[in-house]
Amino acid sequence: MDLARQLKQGISTGNLLFGQRQTKSACTKGDARMVLVAANCPKEYISDIKQNHPDVTLHQVTLVNRQLGAACAKPFPVSAVCVLDPGQSELLSLSMNV
Repeated sequence: MDLARQLKQGISTGNLLFGQRQTKSACTKGDARMVLVAANCPKEYISDIKQNHPDVTLHQVTLVNRQLGAACAKPFPVSAVCVLDPGQSELLSLSMNV
């Protein structure tokens, strides 16, 4: 799967949130369907999401936060992406791998 292409598809047709704060908030509200984290996302953040929100699928991508930000067409590093609605993308087909 071409992650950059799927992210662009999800951004244009679905609903994605960017950043640790927005992702954690969506998980707390129960809106998150999946969380993608960068390869260099802090371990404490990942374990916090896994521990407090076990029902949310968590997938760690091979991209570091700068690359993930670029793949999302953002001019800043992104260490967490929350999928609320995948739109026409296949992001939800990624399995839990953290």
